Amino acid sequence: MPRALHHRLFGAALCVFVPLAASAQPSGCTSIASVPITWNIDYANDIQTIFSTRCANCHVDHAGNPQAGLDLDPKWSYENLVGTPSGSGEILVVPGNPQASVLFQKINCDTPVAGLRMPRLRPALPLAEQALIYDWIMLGAPRISDTMFASGFEPRP
Repeated sequence: MPRALHHRLFGAALCVFVPLAASAQPSGCTSIASVPITWNIDYANDIQTIFSTRCANCHVDHAGNPQAGLDLDPKWSYENLVGTPSGSGEILVVPGNPQASVLFQKINCDTPVAGLRMPRLRPALPLAEQALIYDWIMLGAPRISDTMFASGFEPRP
């Protein structure tokens, strides 16, 4: 089994079955294990499209006041997510670690470590979109995909 698939399967299970000794942990997470892994992910074409379609009505700079202070406008979204702390101090996107990324928790878990599941008061993102965001983070949250190994080989570090 390729390492990234193992990480996705293990990570999806980890999100649901958390150790009792852990402090704040997400709960009610949805398994994405049934969705095939996407290896060739381009931030602007794949990930930003999800944000623009599903999140922009709340998380864009409406006169300087996007919801939760998170502006997902295409010009700023990458910098506002990757390696950036949330209002509660957790990192929004931890490259290579979807389970520790608040963004993934908020789209995948009924009770993320901070705040509410997104999109708020609307249906959850389709599993394919949740899995795409997971895969993008797992692959290191790149801006542009490394297409050399896009056929399923391990991504380059």
